[in-house]
Amino acid sequence: MSRLAGKTAIVTGAARGTGAVIARRFRDEGAVVVATDVADGEGIVHLDVTNEADWDQVVSGLDRVDVLVNNAAILHMGPIERTPGDKYRRVLEVNLVGPFLGIRAVLGPMRAVGGGSVVNISSIDGLIGMNGISAYGSSKFGLGGLMRCAALELGRDGIRVNNVCPAGGNPAMYAQWFEQMTSFLGQTAAYSDNRGIPGEVPLETIAAAAVFLASDEASHITGVDLPVDGGAAAGVVIEGLNTLE
Repeated sequence: MSRLAGKTAIVTGAARGTGAVIARRFRDEGAVVVATDVADGEGIVHLDVTNEADWDQVVSGLDRVDVLVNNAAILHMGPIERTPGDKYRRVLEVNLVGPFLGIRAVLGPMRAVGGGSVVNISSIDGLIGMNGISAYGSSKFGLGGLMRCAALELGRDGIRVNNVCPAGGNPAMYAQWFEQMTSFLGQTAAYSDNRGIPGEVPLETIAAAAVFLASDEASHITGVDLPVDGGAAAGVVIEGLNTLE
């Protein structure tokens, strides 16, 4: 497979979870991948996406940039009344300001090679609301606005900007709340089971969507939210209705 041959891609949040799978898939497709994260590890370039100097250092060390995958994100769960302002701001800083800084940092290198592709890993929570995730949902809805504005602003430079919106991702993001969630596991199971295609979306499927949007196959696709959600954004399935005559 070589759908990304000749391209250099920066992937944020690539030390684990969705980002690690995307980075591996991009390499398999022929890309030179710069895997970045705040967590140190083998093959990982340090990058705090909220730090402008970090962005400048990463980008200045590259001969070219063709693709940016804004994957790094954090989660806070809890009702609004129990969401401290500093936690809300921190989620917005990582999940929304981080991608903004990333897009701004790669504009020069992308223009220099005649264009490029920005793929933001958003969420189904940026398309439909849910209680208990006001900070995360706000950041992902905001990412949709940033994506659309950037797509219109940069399209004439040959730079495409799109969002992948999965239902699911790295379970480690909500691990600290898992014990509390055991009291309503039936409700969380129903959330994924009542989709057109039941269950969690595999990370490989999310990575495949990112590959497509990064590739030349998507040369005229920009300003798009691509749900990778088993139909969650379409609505819910009530099995009994299929038995009616």
